[in-house]
Amino acid sequence: MPSVDIDLVKQRNPIERVIASHGVKLQQRGERFVACCPFHEEEHPSLVVYPSTRSFFCFGCRAAGDVIDFVRRKEKVGFRRALELLGEAAPQGVSARDDRRGPAPSESPLTVDDRLVLAAACDLYHEALLCNERALRYLDSRGIRMPVVKQCRLGYSDGQALKPFLRRHRFSLRRAAEMGLLRKDGNEALAGRVVIPELRGGQCAWMVGRALNERRLKYLGLSLPKPILGYERVRGHRQVFVTEGAFDYLTGVSWNLPICALLGTHVRAERLRFLERVPEVVLVFDNDGEGQHAARELVDSLGDHARMLRLPDGVKDLGELGASDAGRETFFRLVAELGPAGKEVQHAPAS
Repeated sequence: MPSVDIDLVKQRNPIERVIASHGVKLQQRGERFVACCPFHEEEHPSLVVYPSTRSFFCFGCRAAGDVIDFVRRKEKVGFRRALELLGEAAPQGVSARDDRRGPAPSESPLTVDDRLVLAAACDLYHEALLCNERALRYLDSRGIRMPVVKQCRLGYSDGQALKPFLRRHRFSLRRAAEMGLLRKDGNEALAGRVVIPELRGGQCAWMVGRALNERRLKYLGLSLPKPILGYERVRGHRQVFVTEGAFDYLTGVSWNLPICALLGTHVRAERLRFLERVPEVVLVFDNDGEGQHAARELVDSLGDHARMLRLPDGVKDLGELGASDAGRETFFRLVAELGPAGKEVQHAPAS
């Protein structure tokens, strides 16, 4: 039976353009668009359009889907007619059942609902952070200022907002718990933590929380596969800095570096293959035995285009250097002093 390449249809028909062509007045908000939903009466916008995932969702009536779903619902037509209205050839015999298969699990482990929940959590946490002086003071003490807070969509979980939101919009609390957003007892897993999201195409794909109370487990990430934090930030650069932790990464962002974080030292080799195509890789790992050993192993694995920068004695990691008054100046001096590729540079104790 003939089939339709759904991904190609969506590529050729940007969802924001199609929705706008139906008289919906879209307002851009960062990487997404908002509007009053055309499928129910409302005074305040509840429709969100996500160009990066080619999807839409209404937080009022829960209408959701891709560009074909929008046309089918708006025009009250079937799948075949929706394709024709989009200017696509619909093969004889094609049906919604034949061609509405979602992406294979290997291509995208997140469902549309998963992505919407992550987007909502990211927004709720970001808004909460902007109103939380304690969390903002903590970030400031780590050298993370407001421009980075907004650029990276940093957040704070007060433990109060997410669960009511999920219930109000009829999202699965069980799935939220599976993702690591809720604990088994139903409370928010990241409560009391500064939240660092991983953004892909402007959308939250994962997040990790850093406790403000040092007596708690320091870092807690979602149960979803751990990403390379900042992967999109380093794509296309000839020189890339690679570090370990989330706050090391944020320090690099504040210095406008093309930087990513492995979120640990034990990373599968296949996840690091993108570094093989980078002309120069500079490793800035933690200044301890485990970190330096991991950096040497990665230098050996990557070859001559990899360099290892060792921080001054007494400085634990890049995040700690970033919190010091002369941290930026010290770092760029060390970069300028880098030796031949594949070699580490030893430094005197920090002043």
